[in-house]
Amino acid sequence: MNMDDSRSKSTEPPGPRAQAAVPVVAVDFELHELLSHLLRRAHFHAEAEFAQAYEGLEATSRQLALLFTINRMPGSSQAELAEAVGIDVNTLSDLAKRSERKGLLRRERSAGDQRAFGLYLTASGRQMVAEAAVITPDYQKRLAGKLSEKEADRLVGLLHKMLGLRQGCSSI
Repeated sequence: MNMDDSRSKSTEPPGPRAQAAVPVVAVDFELHELLSHLLRRAHFHAEAEFAQAYEGLEATSRQLALLFTINRMPGSSQAELAEAVGIDVNTLSDLAKRSERKGLLRRERSAGDQRAFGLYLTASGRQMVAEAAVITPDYQKRLAGKLSEKEADRLVGLLHKMLGLRQGCSSI
């Protein structure tokens, strides 16, 4: 048997194959260092934790945000609630309609402006707020599980600053 035959029957895996150079664009950042990317990932984390924490309530995080806000600001207009929750008026209107169909809130014409409606919680809405309020502190702790209490408070403060919010204005 000659040398060439023994090499061709080797069980060794072939070495790295030569590949054509793949063009890449040089960038000055790492994805995991971008604030936008980290905020998006934090949002996904919060939504996954929300689904577990509030399982059985049959409410989305936006619905609970609306219900908590109506609880603090009963009779407010959709525009006022949209601003407080941090969503646009059309989205809030759709959310309010769905919540009304579920029997969680009711709309009443404003005494001062017949074109506007004030939103109020129904007994079912108040019950959902009460149940969610019991769950919320543990949910918040789960979200900040890898942070100290001081770090979590600092993060909330920095997010308030970034979003131009006053301390203590959050509806949830």
